[in-house]
Amino acid sequence: MHRDIVLVTGGAGYIGSHLVRRLLQRGYRVRVLDKFLYGEHGIADLRGDRNFEVRYGDICHIRDVVQAVKGVRAVVALAALVGDAACDLDPKETLMTNYESTRLLLEACRDAAVQRVVFASSCSVYGANGNNLLHEDSPLHPVSLYARTRIMSEDILLREAGNLEVVILRLSTVCGLSPRMRFDLMVNTITARATVTGSIRIVGANQWRPHLHVQDAADAFVRAVEAPAAVADRGVFNVGGDHLNFTVGQIAQKVVEFLPGTKVEEFDHIEDRRSYRVSFRRIRERLGFVPRRSVEDAIREVHAVLQSGQVPDYSAPMYYNVKQLQEYTRQRASA
Repeated sequence: MHRDIVLVTGGAGYIGSHLVRRLLQRGYRVRVLDKFLYGEHGIADLRGDRNFEVRYGDICHIRDVVQAVKGVRAVVALAALVGDAACDLDPKETLMTNYESTRLLLEACRDAAVQRVVFASSCSVYGANGNNLLHEDSPLHPVSLYARTRIMSEDILLREAGNLEVVILRLSTVCGLSPRMRFDLMVNTITARATVTGSIRIVGANQWRPHLHVQDAADAFVRAVEAPAAVADRGVFNVGGDHLNFTVGQIAQKVVEFLPGTKVEEFDHIEDRRSYRVSFRRIRERLGFVPRRSVEDAIREVHAVLQSGQVPDYSAPMYYNVKQLQEYTRQRASA
């Protein structure tokens, strides 16, 4: 049994709620720092576990972060404003949450002699990159504020880590079921619309994206926490599988194959110029990570949860980062 404490910032979120369960299963003591912007339901059932500790707090507040990293061996930094629309609501707030908080975490971890930080970055840093197969040293062409804040955070962590071990995980677009569910992710959105309305709308059918099941994403973070420093420290890793690179049109086709009769409307007007096919050779060879789940698994899960009535309204704000943020901002303004 591990007795080490792992801190997960954003541990109640889409990936975090899977990750904390994995870490507890592996015998870690797990501490979560979260301000529960998207609710506590992702981890509510874990409250009675004596190896699980929840701290309500903000990654932008130094006191919260300093207290949270005390006695911790490793930190998994998941907390962020995620997604282009959510980040564009308030660019200043986004810079605070997605970059200044990284600087603050880095200083707190160095002072507390934390051994390792595993940072959640994104393959969206590659931006508009056409059809080339991209690896970790390929040029970065971010087209969104979200992607720029990931690059800025990566840079400061790698540049100023000192004795702190740093591992950067650039995630594919995640999909599938989670205790804190999201329907604002490509596979989940298309599947939900096909299930509920029988039709889907797609824009930019030829644009590439790598995809990754949310449970595989959680597994990758566990590997990054546990990997020997010799292979992991200062490592930047794309997280996914080469076989999971698909165009938007191919994802739509998979949904149609699962739900025959689904109508597909295609639009050419493209505001989102992101297109990237990504190589995952490095994480496979160095960390031994290969995704075990498929896009089809995610489609099946999302369809089942909607068909069963477990999720009565997939369009509710709680399932969308940008809608929930707008709600939160409104409440703060009227308070």
